[in-house]
Amino acid sequence: MTVYASKPEINVREKLKELDYSHVPYEKMPAGSVIQVNYFYQPASGAANEAETSSSSYQPTTFNVDISPKFSNSLIVIQAAPNIKSNGASAYHTIGVFKSVNGGSYSQVLAVAGNAAVHGVTNWRFNGETLWYANAAVFQIDQPGTTERINYKLFHRVSTNGAYVVRTGENGADEYMMVMEIKQ
Repeated sequence: MTVYASKPEINVREKLKELDYSHVPYEKMPAGSVIQVNYFYQPASGAANEAETSSSSYQPTTFNVDISPKFSNSLIVIQAAPNIKSNGASAYHTIGVFKSVNGGSYSQVLAVAGNAAVHGVTNWRFNGETLWYANAAVFQIDQPGTTERINYKLFHRVSTNGAYVVRTGENGADEYMMVMEIKQ
């Protein structure tokens, strides 16, 4: 007994035209792909972006960015370029990256290697200078293990409590902070 089956003809050329090549589902993107980028841009205007402290414990700055990762195993890359100032000839100005998951308390994002809990992500010290300004390059990575909303925020401190004042953010300067989700 012979069975005959018939199926409608397919116009391959028309089917190819229907494909949406401008949108690749996140799940099909290869490892190393940038999934999303969020940023905070502080334009040069007034003193709204300045945060000063004379405390040796970490204090918040105005630099912060929210991100909700698409995948729990993603790598988050944090970058910032705030201007900094210190009025101490022998004080360390330390900046650390902290995170808050879903509105919870902030905890420091530790470096993959090294002792970031003690030194932070970056340290500046200009011996013999009583007043100095610089641009701080901040680069950090995190593997948060969640898809909940995360707020990444820069905190700063001075090495000698009360003796010196440090500032992160500067009036009249264009500054930014950015976070990127990288698929693993």
